[in-house]
Amino acid sequence: MTTGLLFSKTCARHGLSIFDYMEYPSLIRGGHNTYQVHASTDPVTSQKKSLDVLVALNQNALNFHVDELTDKSLILYDKEDDNIDINKFNLSGKTFDLPMVRLAKESGGSRVMANNVALGASIFFLKLDLKILDQVIADIFASKGDKIIDANHKAALAGYNFAKQKSKSHLTISKGLLKNQLTLTGNEAISLGAIAGGLQFYVAYPMTPSSSILHYLAAVSSKSGFVVKHAEDEVGAVNMALGASFAGTRTMIGTSGGGFAYMTEALGLAGVAELPLVIVEVMRPGPALGMPTWTAQGDLQFVLTASQDEFPRFVLAPGDGQEAFDLTFKALELAEKYQTLVILISDKYLSESRHTIELKKYTFKNKRFGFTNSPKADATNFFPRYLPTNTGISQRSIPGQKGGIHIANSYEHDQYGVGIEEAEVRVEQMDKRNKKFESMKSEIPNQLYTTQNNSKLTFISFGSTKGPIASARKQLTQQGISTNMLHLSWLWPFPTKQVESILTSSPKTLIIEGNSYGQLANLITQETGIKLNNHLRRYDGRPFYSEDITDHVNKIL
Repeated sequence: MTTGLLFSKTCARHGLSIFDYMEYPSLIRGGHNTYQVHASTDPVTSQKKSLDVLVALNQNALNFHVDELTDKSLILYDKEDDNIDINKFNLSGKTFDLPMVRLAKESGGSRVMANNVALGASIFFLKLDLKILDQVIADIFASKGDKIIDANHKAALAGYNFAKQKSKSHLTISKGLLKNQLTLTGNEAISLGAIAGGLQFYVAYPMTPSSSILHYLAAVSSKSGFVVKHAEDEVGAVNMALGASFAGTRTMIGTSGGGFAYMTEALGLAGVAELPLVIVEVMRPGPALGMPTWTAQGDLQFVLTASQDEFPRFVLAPGDGQEAFDLTFKALELAEKYQTLVILISDKYLSESRHTIELKKYTFKNKRFGFTNSPKADATNFFPRYLPTNTGISQRSIPGQKGGIHIANSYEHDQYGVGIEEAEVRVEQMDKRNKKFESMKSEIPNQLYTTQNNSKLTFISFGSTKGPIASARKQLTQQGISTNMLHLSWLWPFPTKQVESILTSSPKTLIIEGNSYGQLANLITQETGIKLNNHLRRYDGRPFYSEDITDHVNKIL
């Protein structure tokens, strides 16, 4: 994985657009790992199925990926170390026997540096700049010291020189024009969006694929001025978050489906006590532990209604790194503005893939919402924290403010937070909370809708399927097939009017999602009454490939 990251960053520093994606088993004993890098002078939004270069570190790399090879592919392998049988397959591409382990040891390194030998050879075969690779190696291994950096430099050089002596370059990648770009995983983009959005407290219990948010924020918390807490479990995490929110902080937690399930009881506390909270739920296949290190979009219906009874919430679903940044920033604002829950749903594919993203230097100024500087207790000596208003949003006080004393707990209550069971007050408080929903609807922006002349089909997507669909549309355009695309990133409140307008004017639609029930399709039918007939679903833990989408479109057309 480190080697894949080195190659990905090297391509990015050549000015190329990149997308990379890694697969690894959740089993402790390990297993087959891959790191796929797609780089181009054109914008890249997903991985691709056909390989230009395959670095086969063992026999399984060929066994499992031979169907991804073409007559133009180059296969690097080490017959000397792993006894790979290249003749087992009828390969039409070019093969190159690279003694990775021997060259790593001869250059003064260890066996594990064989990966960097392959990296150096790859740089030669693609006519990339070895000096840029050397700088990336120095940056990635900076914390390990000069000795390790030097050993990795020598291993890469050994691979480069061996390939140069024995062969010719395979491909030429033109340098791109991208400058001032970053390569970020979706989780890193979420983390940066939270910092920009004024995050003050992040708490989580590690759960793949959300864990790297905790790792990243912990690493930068001191420099950025917020608190990060590794809780003892998910129940502790969500209740710490609600306590911090009650104290007036902008608070976020991260988890996956199983951890979110533990948190659902506390979501009701957030709803009834009207405590702002942002939860990042990074989906993976279930039920139960399911497939912890693979991807899925199976929790959509779960997050829409999780917890007891009813209260308003936002559900947002970024589709790429830029949206991950923007929507996390917005989520922290929305939670505080409406004193409610905001759930940001991602998945393993988006959160752990690396994207090219351009973030300009910018100073973010975060307006605070709902706090009163001078709370006034009435004749009861309590502050009417839950006073009904025209918008359903009441003023907040924080602990320690004179005149701001009130009760906040999990019971239905009156305007002071005192627990009640009277029917009239119950209805008053439910109506107060539900009034927010009308104002929340006004926050919904126009969803991404891109069109082409003489379109034959409209794609519908949410979350991470955005990238593969964008790639597929390019391929279909080359085939002379025009398409439209509706990408939904605001899922609740639902953008009903825009979706109705687009679907009623589209002659044919194809909805693509990573679950078996068609959860987005069902949500659209629930909110618009429109039933969609063409579906492409995947629920084997793997992401969509653009080639699969184009094949399916050609079938239904």
